[in-house]
Amino acid sequence: MKEWTIIGGGIQGCTIANYLLKSKRTTVENLAIIDPNHSPLSTWNRCTSQIEMPFLRSPSIHHIDIDPFSLEKFAKSKEGKQYADFYGPYDRPSLSLFNHHCESIFEDIQLSRSWITGTVNQVKRKMSQWDITLASGQQFKSQKVVLAMGLSDHPYWPEWAQNIKEMGANIHHIFERHQAKPLDEQDDVVVIGGGISAVHTVIKLAKNHRGKIKLISRHPFRVFPFDSDPGWLGPKYMRKFQKIKCYETRRQMIVKARHRGSMPNELKVKVNKLQKKNKIEILFGDIKDVTFVQNELRVELESKTIQAQQILLATGFHSTAPGMPWLQSTIQEEQLRCATCGYPIVSADSLQWGEQLFVTGALSELEVGPVARNLSGARRAALKIVGH
Repeated sequence: MKEWTIIGGGIQGCTIANYLLKSKRTTVENLAIIDPNHSPLSTWNRCTSQIEMPFLRSPSIHHIDIDPFSLEKFAKSKEGKQYADFYGPYDRPSLSLFNHHCESIFEDIQLSRSWITGTVNQVKRKMSQWDITLASGQQFKSQKVVLAMGLSDHPYWPEWAQNIKEMGANIHHIFERHQAKPLDEQDDVVVIGGGISAVHTVIKLAKNHRGKIKLISRHPFRVFPFDSDPGWLGPKYMRKFQKIKCYETRRQMIVKARHRGSMPNELKVKVNKLQKKNKIEILFGDIKDVTFVQNELRVELESKTIQAQQILLATGFHSTAPGMPWLQSTIQEEQLRCATCGYPIVSADSLQWGEQLFVTGALSELEVGPVARNLSGARRAALKIVGH
């Protein structure tokens, strides 16, 4: 039997694993990390490489290690110096530096020894332990469980997009697991989305694609340095948030605080330059209709109709709580509390949902706040759980 089991091996799961091991709360022999992928941060690596993201949006003090200056120290070390690259006044690290820093940590704590490849489909409480069942039929026992599943495996598809996909149209979400059919270099492509991922995608395409590239956003570009105000990182906003006992109000505060579909200023500058050079076209407005006729896609806006051979969706992820289909039996049997939005109601001090059942990441956001899904949220959740 394991002492701790973490379900999810992404940023959130790896952060809590690192905190548990380095704070001596457990050992690699007594820790299990269960994830469908064969290695840590696989989904993170797939998504960031797909859009060729050069720098993180977060500053250098946000990473998966305990010491806030760990990444900066790694950048100055013999091992990390070759990857040292930062951008802007907040010292945002390059993706390469961040990833190599993570790999260095995983090697240091021997994370691979705790890794189990598999998909969880049931977590059941028996006496003073949790029985965990995988889709393969394998079973594990654990004293404590941390739910660290993310949303990155659930890309959002508008209803119209699902419909034309079923008709055989060449439409894909940029973050789906199965790679899109390679573009003919002369094909016209439409990228749909108005946030950081959509902009990274058109910047990537503009490097060598010969067909027409159009970016359609429902709204004018929203420019913010981070995905929420830095005041949410400390007591400035969190003190008021924690005083509120109504979870519907907390949800409203979270939605309002997040800068969804936004980007830092340098990306807006880049795409505007590409448009001036006629390498891309940027259009703002709601999509009225999309049709698929004779292997051609027609996207109808209020002002014009666009024709293309492929559509790439950069429409983000579903907002529903991750893992809920297989967690329903656990919720019912253990009488776990959920807010009307479907997300867990957990303890403020340790993020405990049920007896020895903890949450981090998106599942913790009604307690951790708007930053729950990002790196700073992972660190805040890890501190609470490890402190327990």
